Amino acid sequence: MARLRFSIRHVADVPLVQRQEMFEIFKQYYDLPEPESFFRDFAAKDDVIILRDKKTAAIKGFSTQKKLSHVIDGKTYKGIFSGDTIIDKEYWGDNTLGLGFIWYLFGQCDWKFGNKVYWHLISKGYKTYLLMANNFDRSYPRYDKATPPFFQSLSDDFARQLYPSVYHKDKGLLLFEGPHEHLKTNIAPITEELKARFPHVRYFSDRNPRWHIGDELVCVAEFDLFVGFAFAKKVFFKTLKRLLFPKSRSSR
Repeated sequence: MARLRFSIRHVADVPLVQRQEMFEIFKQYYDLPEPESFFRDFAAKDDVIILRDKKTAAIKGFSTQKKLSHVIDGKTYKGIFSGDTIIDKEYWGDNTLGLGFIWYLFGQCDWKFGNKVYWHLISKGYKTYLLMANNFDRSYPRYDKATPPFFQSLSDDFARQLYPSVYHKDKGLLLFEGPHEHLKTNIAPITEELKARFPHVRYFSDRNPRWHIGDELVCVAEFDLFVGFAFAKKVFFKTLKRLLFPKSRSSR
């Protein structure tokens, strides 16, 4: 059973005290986060998905979102970029963020754009990468499919818009010369066992070998109504299974 609930707010409507709460969570999991940089980056986004504990209403996670527009071969495409995203470790495994994000993407679908939205993600941690790779068949880059030219064009245009000075097109990475915020060493480490068991994790590690110091893999996925309903169905059955076959406390 989900222990969190989500709400979607315009960034401009989020009071400073709540932004501070989000920063306090963020800095627990990342090294080198500067308050000024965090708040400046937060203000540059359009919306934020806020995760709260159902019982206490305390903020336990968030994900910022920025709306984008691409013009590829004279045609306009709609994009969404997920920025800073974090969930308190106590709630890892909860599906609420995924549901909140799918709900948000549903709201961005528009007949004018064929009810398709292109989700952009930069990942310096494998868990974030897996959220896209495991749930979006048309997501790139990935180990089992080559990136089609159209999706590569979307990634390149995204990086040119937001990160032109650090984007290395040949590698598909954002490479930072100096110290850059990165996951703390004890948060979601990539082990040899993980790479052996999960091809997506191995691929992420191979493509972004300096993930642990903050380099980012540039990713893109296609979202439409069918993807949204398929994801919602997947979460429903996963939640039902958890309710019918709960794990004993000793196995957690």
